[in-house]
Amino acid sequence: MDSGIGGITTLCRLMEICGGNYVYVRDKMGPYGDKDAAFIANRTMAACSALIKHGAEIVVLACNTATDTAISLMRRLDKKTVFIGTEPAVKPALSECKRVSVALTPACSRSRRFASLIEGNEDRVQIIASPCLASEIEDAYGDKDALNALAERLVSAADGDGLVLGCTHYVFLREYIRRLKPELKLYDGNDGVARQLLSIKEKEDFSTVKFIKIG
Repeated sequence: MDSGIGGITTLCRLMEICGGNYVYVRDKMGPYGDKDAAFIANRTMAACSALIKHGAEIVVLACNTATDTAISLMRRLDKKTVFIGTEPAVKPALSECKRVSVALTPACSRSRRFASLIEGNEDRVQIIASPCLASEIEDAYGDKDALNALAERLVSAADGDGLVLGCTHYVFLREYIRRLKPELKLYDGNDGVARQLLSIKEKEDFSTVKFIKIG
């Protein structure tokens, strides 16, 4: 599930690495990055419920904001379903870079989960929290010039030698950023989600997907 199209980047990676049968829920009331915690939790519960009604045994929260706000709640409420979250790939970035810029939503930037990721390395981390970027990517989807302009804005704001794309929406800018600044090391959490999924299910040599919307 995701608050929009960002989770498609995760879905594509899971289909490539893990295979299997997927249902993708897009919440038309997203993105969540500038919303309050109660709204995010309620919408995450609605999206997860829709997936479970479609027979999901494993639910991936392909949204950093939903993970930060609601995954602990979902695990308490539903102990039968396996919930996998998404988090910014801060640790691999810090292990390979001197200074790391982390682009993420305001809700994620305020979370205790994110604070724990950078604990002890605060002086090496630049936080770029944009309330609008995920929505702007939704609006620009399919428009290469508009996406390139958003990538230029993100690159100009980053001052690290590594950039963490801490929202699945931002991964749509990856190739634009790579062309603008090839030397900048880029990180996102999708491979980490794939590793988690493979730790609890066997790889399959096929993939299917069904798309649904809520909201």
